[in-house]
Amino acid sequence: MNTKEVCRRLSTTPKALRIYEEQDMVVPKRDRNNYRVYSTKDLLKLREVMLLKELGFSLKEIKSLTDKNIYADNQFARSLYLQLRAIEGKINELDNIKSTLRDSIDKMLETNEKLNYDNFLNNVSVILDENKINRRHWIDRWGFNNKAVKFDKLVRDSSNDELGLFTNYDEILEEIRLRINKYKAKTILDIGCGTGNLCGVLSRSLDVVGMDQSLEMLLQAKKKYNAMKLKLGNFLDRPFSKDRFDIVVTTYAFHALNDKEKLMALRNMMEYLRVNGKIIIADFMFSNDIEKNKCKNKLLNEAKEDLWNVINNGYYTNVEKLKNCVISQGYKINCKHIVNFTWIVEIEK
Repeated sequence: MNTKEVCRRLSTTPKALRIYEEQDMVVPKRDRNNYRVYSTKDLLKLREVMLLKELGFSLKEIKSLTDKNIYADNQFARSLYLQLRAIEGKINELDNIKSTLRDSIDKMLETNEKLNYDNFLNNVSVILDENKINRRHWIDRWGFNNKAVKFDKLVRDSSNDELGLFTNYDEILEEIRLRINKYKAKTILDIGCGTGNLCGVLSRSLDVVGMDQSLEMLLQAKKKYNAMKLKLGNFLDRPFSKDRFDIVVTTYAFHALNDKEKLMALRNMMEYLRVNGKIIIADFMFSNDIEKNKCKNKLLNEAKEDLWNVINNGYYTNVEKLKNCVISQGYKINCKHIVNFTWIVEIEK
């Protein structure tokens, strides 16, 4: 495709294309007459660059992001994913500015005293600087520490699991599969499905939907289990209709939610369930706050603050509080401690 056609299709200018080429972001091949020839891959990259530029990213920032987003396979999906995350980041930035401006207006309306406008200007400057720092961090971290490719090995490598978080990993997944089969479930939603280790094998004979907020995890699951239906999303999204699934299951993901988010997630999962359906949760938990404090004191006394930080950086569920919450909603709950920090919880609608 020549320059004129690219400009027409993407509503851009030859000057912009030359700038992207000079910055080594999109460099088309040349034909025998030295005219630029843009490939479909070049168009995809241009669309990515143009959207990021529209969102306010500098050319330097765009190059840093796009250089990290080059893959031999699934390039289109990864490009869309990068654009999606960039848009979500921009929305967060605008929300921060919006809240600051709204708070400033409210404070102006609440006082009858002479206003110090410098304070309000400084508040906006502070939030703009914070947005820049957060964006810089996001750009720097994009594509780093991708656990998806090595996830299956990671959860089975006890040498790097001093806390024993993934002890008996495969046995626990098998127990959950046995429960699913015992309940004769036909439709299953696996939230935080990762690479499909739990329900991938079940998708050969059952209707299984796997949902995860990591595109890379989903791409790995797709490679392993092509019969599994996959969806990008998380606990707090609501992409499914009511009464759709016999079982909603999640493994080693629930601890990423704080208490408020857990309640929201449970409400969502309950809505997805059919009558007599079940939620099955396998995750890191403490039976109560007393047990959590004992664990904390033990690790700190052993000079293992780093391990306590691993635990404290998550939101391990308090089983007693969870039971009380579920029972108060009129549902049945059964909790079983498996090993170390791992529990299996069943909630029946």
